[in-house]
Amino acid sequence: MVLYHYRARTPQGRTTEGTVEAPNERDAARVLRSRGLLVSSLIDNRQVAEMTWRPARSARPDRQARATVTALTAPTRRPRGLFGGSVGLKDLALFCRQFATMINAGVAILTSLNILARQAGSRRLRSALADVALSIERGRSLSDAFRARSDVFPPILVNMVSAGETGGILEECFDRLADHFEKEDAVSQKVRSAMSYPIVVSGVAVCVVIFMVTFVLPSFMNIFQQMGAQLPAVTRAVLAASDFIRARWYLLVAGIVAAVGGFSLWARTPRGAFAIDALVLKIPVIGQVALKRAVSRFARTLGTLLRSGVPLLVALAVVERTVGNRQVAAAIVAAEEEIRAGRGLVAPLRASGLFPSMVLEMMGVGEETGAIDTMLTKVADFYDKDIDAAVSRLSGMIEPIIIVFLGGIVGFILISLITPMFDIYSTLNLSG
Repeated sequence: MVLYHYRARTPQGRTTEGTVEAPNERDAARVLRSRGLLVSSLIDNRQVAEMTWRPARSARPDRQARATVTALTAPTRRPRGLFGGSVGLKDLALFCRQFATMINAGVAILTSLNILARQAGSRRLRSALADVALSIERGRSLSDAFRARSDVFPPILVNMVSAGETGGILEECFDRLADHFEKEDAVSQKVRSAMSYPIVVSGVAVCVVIFMVTFVLPSFMNIFQQMGAQLPAVTRAVLAASDFIRARWYLLVAGIVAAVGGFSLWARTPRGAFAIDALVLKIPVIGQVALKRAVSRFARTLGTLLRSGVPLLVALAVVERTVGNRQVAAAIVAAEEEIRAGRGLVAPLRASGLFPSMVLEMMGVGEETGAIDTMLTKVADFYDKDIDAAVSRLSGMIEPIIIVFLGGIVGFILISLITPMFDIYSTLNLSG
């Protein structure tokens, strides 16, 4: 038997320290878990003598422990900018799944974090996990450690970890988080995949138009000038536009940059962002897809939080920040006020006029039966499938519209060039 020093958290959230005898580290962790303790750290007494778990008073650690402390206390450089490396949903899902597996296997939290920090594919996630491990080493709770790196870990993760610590179901919460992030990533991938083809077609068509205006039109203009042709008004307007673009292209670029920059600044203001989100919901077809996406996020996030034991008002506050549309978020804020006044959740959502009747009816049944989390999960699964079909239809509609619109522009340019050529040909035949 080996004597282990441990640091753990009780079901009430308090930190406790002590020793436990077991044949190995995994069995020691299982013994502590059977007592209802959530193990943060576990160290063999043969490796660390007289250790008190307080960094300022810690005794002489062995070489492996010194390496771990050095790695955790070394200053980390957080990546910035475009190439800094962001943490995607897939990375978060993989981390949550691996973390849940390691906790379920009896590996201490600190050991798990150190292992996952070394294995993480994202540099930013590695830095964040190292910071979380250092916070655990200093005695902070796991949820507080994640909250300190809110730039990487979203509110849903922080609140579910807090609920998992309180209820002693941390591994279940991380499994649910992994499922949540995986499904969110799958829907996002489908949306991006369906919209990639129209974007590529639009880019190619714009390049063709720029090539014609820059290289093709000047050649025809020289021909018309040499032959002294009388050009129609349409042709003169197209050639004048070509001359302006070639001679004053920097003014055009500056205007586009100024317009995009001004719009971006306005879109970042609360009023501008709300107006854009409200406008998106009113666009035919696109608005329906955006609303279904927001409803799916609302249902999945709220259902996941409620199933993990997060209080309703806290869960709604998290959903409000993650739903992805400010008009829908405003409806959720109104629902929070109604709940504080002692009313239900469904009525204020119905009053907003945004949520489909099917969603509200299923939520109403869930409130009456006490299974609202299950109903919300079913709603999210249904809308995820519906979004896939809706995005495919939208992509099929956008492609011909883009082709017809840009084809019309190219055709207009060609007609403006061909018309004077017919006039020149007719003049030459008459003179002949």
